[in-house]
Amino acid sequence: MKISIRNKITLTMLLVIILLVSSVGIMTYNNTKNIILTQVKQSNYDTLKNANDYFLQNFMAEAEYVVNNWANDVEIVNWVNKPNQPKMVTTIPDEFKNIQDQWMGFIKSSQNIAWVYFGPEEDGSLFIAPLDPTMPEDYDCRVRVWYEKAVANRNRAVWSDPYLDAGDIGGIVVTVARAVEKDGDLVGVVGMDIKLQRLADIFDDIRFGDNGYLMLLNDEGEILSHPNKEKLLTRVCDDSDLCEQFTSQSGTKIFDYKGEETIISYMDVPKTEWRLVGIMPIDLSIQLMQIKNNILKIALISVLFSFLTGSLLSGVITKPLQQMMNTMDSISKGDLNERIDINSNDEFLVLGNQFNEMIDTLRGLIEERNRNVVELMKMNEEILEQSLKIKNYSEEKETMNIELSNILEELKKNYLSTVRALASAIEANDKYTWGHCERVANISIAIAKAMGLGKEDISILEFAALLHDIGKLGISPEILNKKGKLTQEEFEIVKRHPGIGYEILSEVEFLYDSRKVLLQHHERVDGNGYPQGLYGDNIVSLAKIMAIADAYDAMTSSRPYREIPLTKEQAIEELVKGRGTQFDEEIVDCFIELLNDPDVEL
Repeated sequence: MKISIRNKITLTMLLVIILLVSSVGIMTYNNTKNIILTQVKQSNYDTLKNANDYFLQNFMAEAEYVVNNWANDVEIVNWVNKPNQPKMVTTIPDEFKNIQDQWMGFIKSSQNIAWVYFGPEEDGSLFIAPLDPTMPEDYDCRVRVWYEKAVANRNRAVWSDPYLDAGDIGGIVVTVARAVEKDGDLVGVVGMDIKLQRLADIFDDIRFGDNGYLMLLNDEGEILSHPNKEKLLTRVCDDSDLCEQFTSQSGTKIFDYKGEETIISYMDVPKTEWRLVGIMPIDLSIQLMQIKNNILKIALISVLFSFLTGSLLSGVITKPLQQMMNTMDSISKGDLNERIDINSNDEFLVLGNQFNEMIDTLRGLIEERNRNVVELMKMNEEILEQSLKIKNYSEEKETMNIELSNILEELKKNYLSTVRALASAIEANDKYTWGHCERVANISIAIAKAMGLGKEDISILEFAALLHDIGKLGISPEILNKKGKLTQEEFEIVKRHPGIGYEILSEVEFLYDSRKVLLQHHERVDGNGYPQGLYGDNIVSLAKIMAIADAYDAMTSSRPYREIPLTKEQAIEELVKGRGTQFDEEIVDCFIELLNDPDVEL
């Protein structure tokens, strides 16, 4: 469907306004949501901190005040057992009854206090109020957690985790205790057991948001306080979604909890190993609904305004364009005398004048074109004649290239024949090595092809292999054909043959690269070869290939010093022994694969 420029301008303005309003609206909505979430998180954490500061800390401070007061009581500080006084658990000495009476009065005034007691370090007794006849006779306060913890922290009151009381109360209690000292020596520990229900009562009275709640955890994640009494002393990590939120000592997070967006705030309680946690579901839809409605209203008004503005503006803009379109339609039908007449004093007037000039120029060009057509037809005939000549020349050149390629191939064959003749001359001097150079060349080429080398490298290697022993022409036949082990002096003479071969071929230009391979074919990768003592990557790869081919053929052929050649398996064992010292490891592995391939003949 064809869309007019006027409609395009209107739609473009409408689209720009929609995108702009949508982007601003989304940014405003997201920023507002983030601000509200930040405020909610801060508010929840402040509520949690207030619960700790004004409720839990006050409760703990009151309890600590009691034990600190009695830990500094003169009678308790100066307490010493009477001579021959037995260990007491279910009874107390007569001289302690005054203190017990005061404790009983305090306990009666506070229903959440289960016990108040003093444990002397001297014998591990327990002077407790009220007396508990169910206490075991072997009870030793010195091995209790609250006692040990107070002794380890003598300068302050300490709190224990909740535990099942050993007395007849049979309930869960939490102990606050303080060590008693005299002149730096431990006298004992004063303790007070508080019913766990007291902690639950504190937090049940605190409102945490509209539908949130508080809970208290110990260092092992056990719940000490929770609105649901069934969850007391269960582990918070039984709920994996909730457990994974505790990643630091304090913080506030928003997460999806059981399909509902929830905010969690938590902090460690000072002086204890407890953690105070506040959890509250949040619903921001009501707060964000008004913002969303306002954004939609603004978007609707903006769209309507942009549509009306775009429609009016596009009409003004496209009127000159319509005039230009009508004129161009007439010109396209061949009326080159038609002209554009625009009355506006803007860019369209300039465009119209330039268009009229363009038509004048176009008419002149058409006339000139007609004049040039005749000349071009003449030139075309000349080009056809030249093209035919070029075609004939191309055919002649192609024929010459074929002939040149045949000549080069024949030249290479002649080179190869010459090299093979030289190889035969070399072997004529040594009756034991007849055909050795040809076999080394064949083996070398097979290895090179298996390693994926190119034609040029294979050609260099072939020439080098066929001529690798040409230097033996300079060695006495008596030494070459000597049976038995060579003397050191004789061996030093034999070791010269790579260098002699290198010099013999120095004037043969097409063997320039092959000479270097020939020179290095007795080098070892460990540096113990000859004539230069090269090692590792300093030896060219083609020379490493030829060294293995030469060694294998030598081992599997008759020689003056070994008339019975080695079997293929024995030769492979020798190659493996020399792997990494005499021979290149990768090339040895490649050659052994070729030898073990039933489809390859070597």
